Amino acid sequence: MGISDSIRDFDPEAELVLDPDPVAQWLDWEEQANLVGFRTDTRPVEVELSRIDRARLEIHVLPGAPAAIVERFVRDAGVLCARHPLNRDPQVAWTTTPVDARWSARFTSSRTLAMYGAESGESLFSLKLATDHPHPNFHQPEKTKLREEALGAVEWMEQLLRVDAQIGPLVGVRLITDVLVVMAAGGETGFMVRDLRLFQDGNYSLPALSLPFVGRQIARSSGEPFDAFWARHYAAPVGMAKARLFARYGMWFETPNPQNLLVRLEPSLRPLPDIVVRDVGDAECATDTFTCVERAWSKLESDLRPETQNSFWAFGEAGAHAIGPQTLEHWYEAHDDAYYGELARCFPRIAPGSETATAARLDHWNRALRSATGEEAVAEFFDSLAARAGGSGPESQPALLAP
Repeated sequence: MGISDSIRDFDPEAELVLDPDPVAQWLDWEEQANLVGFRTDTRPVEVELSRIDRARLEIHVLPGAPAAIVERFVRDAGVLCARHPLNRDPQVAWTTTPVDARWSARFTSSRTLAMYGAESGESLFSLKLATDHPHPNFHQPEKTKLREEALGAVEWMEQLLRVDAQIGPLVGVRLITDVLVVMAAGGETGFMVRDLRLFQDGNYSLPALSLPFVGRQIARSSGEPFDAFWARHYAAPVGMAKARLFARYGMWFETPNPQNLLVRLEPSLRPLPDIVVRDVGDAECATDTFTCVERAWSKLESDLRPETQNSFWAFGEAGAHAIGPQTLEHWYEAHDDAYYGELARCFPRIAPGSETATAARLDHWNRALRSATGEEAVAEFFDSLAARAGGSGPESQPALLAP
């Protein structure tokens, strides 16, 4: 993965010309509309795959995994196992095994590649792969270890499905989940397959890290000021999404940075309401979700962490495209208002009064959710959602969680 010979100049005053293929445009933004040090060559790379006997693997096909994707890998007694194009560590599984297939791909991060070639089928997916070299000249041996994250993704998927079965499907946030996890038996290396078919629905997908580079043009097309537009279509939806994921699943992210968030856009560039969150395997849990049975969760076990500024990481460091501190402060405020507002909608019995100082909101919620009244409010929330959902599908999702 090399730096492009021609670092593209994104002129905020120029008209934004979109690729007619939304997937191609997403990949171009991932590779070029970001920090100069992260930009990569837009030409496809080749991912080699080897057929490995199932007996030598741990295979997790997750519920709901589309057959069109799973069957690209799992084939009778063998599984096609991928290796990272830049890996040089012979201890990483399948580094020297015979090659059975070669698929063209595009980098979306140092360890993740979108499979965007005809060889890998019509359904779009990505691979997260173990490597000791996430970049050609950068040795990072800890990146060969994938087991903890991979099994974390499997465990989280089990909980997401359990909770959704009880209270109805998640709305207002889209999670990019893993559908297949393959590990070398007993080893640290393997690969994770993520379902990206959402990106093939005809709408555009803007990586949040691209916002400083093309966000001004997108806002201008709507006739709105840049700071107000993205406060409404990025900062507030991200704050709401974090609170909603916590309220439903006890889920939070230590690094919910713009590399893991996307804004969806209609072909007219009008933003869609659902923020997209990827890398579920990196999620942490602040509640007893993994041990609670009767409801989604019943008590807070670690403090809430909205991680506000992390979701605007590097926005102020984008060179000529950097976003100023006054705008960022506005966005932090919009994020936090949406975050705490969503908590208040979910747990109104323990919401702070209007006299509560802005800076005191986090301490209030950490105390309130740990109280006896807080646990009652949590139970009421889930009982209400379960009663309204009734297991009858998305249309029964309560208005409380509507975007």
